[in-house]
Amino acid sequence: MLPHRRRCARRPPGGLLLAFVALTVPVALAACSEAVPNGPGSASAGARSGVKGVVVLWPTCPVEGAPGRDCGSKPAEATVRVRDRSSETEVTSVRTGPDGRFRVPLRAGTYEVRAARASGTGYCAPVDVTVRPDAYTEITLRCDTGLR
Repeated sequence: MLPHRRRCARRPPGGLLLAFVALTVPVALAACSEAVPNGPGSASAGARSGVKGVVVLWPTCPVEGAPGRDCGSKPAEATVRVRDRSSETEVTSVRTGPDGRFRVPLRAGTYEVRAARASGTGYCAPVDVTVRPDAYTEITLRCDTGLR
């Protein structure tokens, strides 16, 4: 009878594995540090520049409405999309809160900000925005209710 041979997977020499890890980790980390989240214009959540604002429904009652009625704008939940004007690509999108407010961290540059159709609206006018370093630009996105 032949002696029982133990089968085991071949392992690369320890030095070779260590050299592989030593060479690939710095390359991977360098690639990550150059990565830009969500596209060319977006910035990290802790950024000191970007766009903030509110999406509103307007008008909320007919122009011939009864005197004394509050016919001002009302906040609307919507998806806000941001497009970089230099590359014409969508950078990011965010959902507003129930109060219609949003905040989008962005790098300095020129953007088009648009609310995707909010509930109960026909058209939401886009706004061109210039973001300056270390500042948030405040805007209001108006969504037409169709009331006249």
